[in-house]
Amino acid sequence: MTSNPFRSIPIIDGHIHFGHPSYRENLVQILDQANIGRFNIVCTPHMQRLSLVPDALQLKALFPRRCYVFGGLDISTLFMAPQYAGEVFAHYVDSLLEMGCDGIKMIEGKPQMRKTLPIPDFDAAVYAPYWDHMAETGTPLVFHVNDPEEFWDAERCPGWAKKMGWFYGDGTYINNEVQYRQVLNVLERHPNLNVIFAHFFFLSAQLERLSGYLDRFPNMQVDLTPGIEMYMNFARDPQKAREFFIKYQDRIVYGTDIGAKALLATPGMNIEASESRLRIQLIRRFLETEGPFQLQSEEGFLFGDPEFTFQGIALPDEVLEKIYHGNFERSVSAQPRTLNIPAVIEECDRQEAVLGAMRVMQPNQGIDLGLITQTREFFKSLT
Repeated sequence: MTSNPFRSIPIIDGHIHFGHPSYRENLVQILDQANIGRFNIVCTPHMQRLSLVPDALQLKALFPRRCYVFGGLDISTLFMAPQYAGEVFAHYVDSLLEMGCDGIKMIEGKPQMRKTLPIPDFDAAVYAPYWDHMAETGTPLVFHVNDPEEFWDAERCPGWAKKMGWFYGDGTYINNEVQYRQVLNVLERHPNLNVIFAHFFFLSAQLERLSGYLDRFPNMQVDLTPGIEMYMNFARDPQKAREFFIKYQDRIVYGTDIGAKALLATPGMNIEASESRLRIQLIRRFLETEGPFQLQSEEGFLFGDPEFTFQGIALPDEVLEKIYHGNFERSVSAQPRTLNIPAVIEECDRQEAVLGAMRVMQPNQGIDLGLITQTREFFKSLT
């Protein structure tokens, strides 16, 4: 994007994935070309590397005024001692913040992820220490809960979703309404939980329902990361969508999910500039322009129909200011937290020890020690 056709408003991209240190140059170039000044790396667990947090903190070390990091939880506890998960997670939150993370990312509410983990119900007593601590400290949380509702319906689930393994209607996955109930129980107990639900809480087709939750829970927000179905749902009644965005202009956070495709792909696939640009164009054209528009790609767009006609809702600048950066700054901070390099090195040492033990116990799982060792040496060079 050599020229920017959009409005000149500062942007924080609140939801970006960074799956490998080698992606750094490409990611930064994409963000620079799109005039995205600050960005938030949301970290997910990794079965071969345990955690992507050290990679993200390395990026933050290189761009300390631009890069926020939301650390992922150490899910090894769920396998080794799930009865203590809440206590361990609460302690680990403090460790992540001490290292310089700005908040927490949870992907554990994605049905495919939840199926692979021995996760107790989110409202179970075992999680209480974690939720108590998150609420008491006001620690920001980006939480992925469920997926598009049609993924549970064999007739409505798109073919691309089935290929990705995202059809959940065979009885082996948690029901989305059951999971909503669990998470809402957590919010009832902690109505001030500082949470941003990713992908519009997958309620873009049920705006009245989402409105009720936003009215009940004052610190709850949603982000705009595609799910292409979100923008298809908005297009079906753009006036209703615009009214919703105006009413809840203080509760919506900009995010693109750049890097998600690379995270899901085979190792070595870099972040695609063209796919990332399409994500940015979709969201900004929806927010800033009025009337119909299309985005075309030879390979299809975000797994959806490249010929679909979207609808822009032309929000005023004062609303865009909040969505593009103000809401994130209010709920997280105006500037990224400062790194604590000794604490990061200590965490690298811990992860290297855990990965070493995992490699002994699971010799055929491709456990990767190389990157955590390199990252530790990088941080040692800064001391």
